[in-house]
Amino acid sequence: MSAEYLVIPHLHIQNANAASSPYIVGFPAMTAWLGMIHALQRRLQQREELRQVRLLRMGISCHACDMQSFSDRDNYYDYLIGTANPLKKSKKTGEFERPPFVEEARCHLEISLLIEIEGFKESFRENFLRAVCQELPRLKAAGGDIILQAGECEQWQVVTVLDDDESAERRIKRLLMPGYVLKERQDLLKPAADRDTLDNLLGALQVEYTAEEPADGKGISWQRKKVLADGWLVPIAVGFRDLSGEIKVEGQRSYDYEHHFVEPLVSVGEFVMPYRLESLQEMLWEYVYDAADGLYLCHNMGKDDCEMEEEE
Repeated sequence: MSAEYLVIPHLHIQNANAASSPYIVGFPAMTAWLGMIHALQRRLQQREELRQVRLLRMGISCHACDMQSFSDRDNYYDYLIGTANPLKKSKKTGEFERPPFVEEARCHLEISLLIEIEGFKESFRENFLRAVCQELPRLKAAGGDIILQAGECEQWQVVTVLDDDESAERRIKRLLMPGYVLKERQDLLKPAADRDTLDNLLGALQVEYTAEEPADGKGISWQRKKVLADGWLVPIAVGFRDLSGEIKVEGQRSYDYEHHFVEPLVSVGEFVMPYRLESLQEMLWEYVYDAADGLYLCHNMGKDDCEMEEEE
């Protein structure tokens, strides 16, 4: 068996949405990245030769994340840098006034994408890469604009990985570096006897600082310690939970599709260097729908899922 992967290295994105949920500001949500890949698949399938192509899973490596914020030396908090909207003529006074300001979190990103492809044939390799180069810049990446440099598309490639082909996997990992890939750490949220899931979420992100006085009594040193686990842990939005079931409301976007009221789901993610992963599958994310519990999830193929897939 073999698998084909589309590798898009060092993609620059400007003004991406950093507010991944109502209470999280940081790296964009996984729903945004998978949504972009799904939109790309739909555009590719409009071409006769590429109708059978499916983009199954994707992984993302972050090389740089420039949050549009500033901090004051006298304050521990960061402030978001807003954008000035054009002046608008007031109906009451007739003068030009600044419209109401809506604070928004934005960031500039440099990322690499790893996309697993199904239905790919060697006969249309060039046409496939040309179509991706034409369609991807037309999309929004987490609400941001994709900025391409001259000749950048020539670095995009489709890599075939055979089973147990470690050299091909190492080649792909090198293309994703230097950077950090995002993987899910749902295991940190398992409820314990004295802690619920919310406590575990806050505990996974908590850092304790302890003051220690040396034996000689000269100065004080501060020791930093993670509460639950070491690693670069961040809160991430991974999907939505259905609250209402299928309903119809006046003025909804389309009556051809189901309409639901939902709430965001937040989990814990960890940024790791690609070489720390045993398999490429560990960094890939895919859609999962749980109809019984009304969950629309972006699921990460962790180590346990990869082992089960190999056994099958």
